[in-house]
Order: sequence, then structure tokens, then C-alpha cells
Amino acid sequence: MNNDLLSRLADLDTAPRTELSAAELDRKQRLLRTVLEDTGQPVRTAGAPFRRPLVRRVAFTAAGGLAAAAAVLAATGILPGSQSSGPLSSAQLASWTATPAGLDSSSRNGGAAEKWCLDTSKGGQDDSAPAKISNADIRGSVASMVVTRAGETTYCLAGSDGSGVSMAIDTVAAGAAADAVTLDTLGARGSDSGQFNYALGSVGADVREVTVRDSGQTVQATVQDGRWTAWWPDGNPDGLLTGTLTLTLADGTTRTVDGPSLMG
Repeated sequence: MNNDLLSRLADLDTAPRTELSAAELDRKQRLLRTVLEDTGQPVRTAGAPFRRPLVRRVAFTAAGGLAAAAAVLAATGILPGSQSSGPLSSAQLASWTATPAGLDSSSRNGGAAEKWCLDTSKGGQDDSAPAKISNADIRGSVASMVVTRAGETTYCLAGSDGSGVSMAIDTVAAGAAADAVTLDTLGARGSDSGQFNYALGSVGADVREVTVRDSGQTVQATVQDGRWTAWWPDGNPDGLLTGTLTLTLADGTTRTVDGPSLMG
């Protein structure tokens, strides 16, 4: 398979060239994964808990398999080496919104995301212990939440396509000043168009809102139970917080904190 073959196959498509919608991009990603599974290519998502994929087996000859893959790749506009990698697909990240919505666990996507995060939070000493969920929100088609179970705390992001990532984090830090915040966990996952940043910390008793400004993005954090959480695409690839945090206090006043100063 080569780029010349893909270009010639794409030229045979008489349909007018149009930009794909987020839903079409999502279907394109799933179609590519199906083709790669059928041709024996690895499809494990970096950074996400691994579950063996359910693979549909199709009888391909070597030439037939490559020709089929080439045709699909040409039709979808995907070229070898052009794919980003990460626990969340670029189509999922493209739906991101700066302001989160509350997560409705009774909806199809909300319920699936909550179950994914609860399942991946297991593995500790007492999986039968009740789980507490806080800071649950959804930005576009990606939900995030903090799950605490038997003294262990997990931060989780789950996409509507079944992708996701979870990580162990510290409990809420005690002793934050009433008008201040702390930065407890931050980082970056994925690469290229699949890259995103996340940051979490504790808030003082008087802090009502936290707005993160970093790498050209303005993100309204979710604040609940003494903690703030935020994530955004196209951030610093090293996972650093290079911008500012604006805190809105109970009396309506605001103060701005330099992000790097919180990293210590």
C-alpha cells in the first residue's frame, strides 16, 4: 500500500469534497479500527485500560486484504502515518466544549460513561465498597468524573465511543486557604490531534468558580466537594500549566493566580 495508490483510488470518487462532521469523523475512526482489526494490525489505545477487542474475522487473501484496506482508507481520506494516538480519539476531542454540562447518568451516553468509570476504578482492596462520584460533567461527547472507593480516588475521562482513560489521584488536600486553590495533579495524554491536558486540585471554602486559561484555551473548571477539575485539547504537550487560574469568590470578587507558581 502506498500513497500513490491511495491518491489514485481517491481520484475515482466523483462525490464533491466536503468537510466531515464530528459524527462522520467518529464513524471514520471506527471504520478504520474495524479494517485494521480484520487485517491483523494492533489497535490497542495508548494509556487506556486494555480489553481484548471483539474482532470480526473476514477471510482475506494477502492481496485482497491490502486492497480492501487501501480502498477504505482512500474513501475516508486517511493516509498511513497520519493518525494521532491517545486514549480519546480526535473525533471525541473535536466535540470538546470550554463550559461543561452536568452529566446525566440516566441518558445513554451519561450512563455508559459512568459505568465505564466505575468499572475502571475497581481493582483495589475492596471492590464491593460503595463508590462516590463527584465533579461529574460532560464536554461535548466526553464525560469526566472523580470516583472514590474504599479510600482510593480515581480521575476518569470516558468518550461516547467506549474509549477512555483513568488514573489514580490523591484525596482532596486539607488546609487550603479560603480564597486559594492548590494544584494536585496535571499532565498530558495522547499526541497530535489526539492530545489533551488535564489539571485537578483543591479549592478553599470561599472559592466558587475556577477558570483556567492555558495554551490559548479558556476552560471553566468543575468545582465540587472541595475539588476543581478541568481538561482541554491542544494544550502543552509536556503537561505543564503555563497560563493562569482566575478564582471567583463567594463575595463576587475575583483573583488571578499564576499557573506555574502552583506547580512548586
